Amino acid sequence: MNIQALHFVLDLDSDGSVAGWEAVEALKWAFSLPGRLMVEGLGHIPFIAETFGIHASPATGYDSFHGLLATVLTLLFWMGCLVLITRVGATPDAPAEDAEPARPAGMPHYRGPKARKSS
Repeated sequence: MNIQALHFVLDLDSDGSVAGWEAVEALKWAFSLPGRLMVEGLGHIPFIAETFGIHASPATGYDSFHGLLATVLTLLFWMGCLVLITRVGATPDAPAEDAEPARPAGMPHYRGPKARKSS
């Protein structure tokens, strides 16, 4: 299976070195890859491709990779990643710092040692 969204050439001007603008283009390509892969996958489902106007084939060109749908899918993917990253290590029922710990019934509240009386 030929996945067109994965085709990428780092040295775009074929001069044998990687310029700064080519590195920026590589970062853009990597950032937008999830959306382009999803659009290419959805383009193989005829009903969805017709509904959303996905034209990602050798016959019609690959302009859908840079369309609104691919951009929205990319942003949703990265927002989901950010949500997952911020949730790592979070406990759902973390007690508040000011909350009193639960104590068995009938046990008096311990207030600490009493201060010494000075004479």
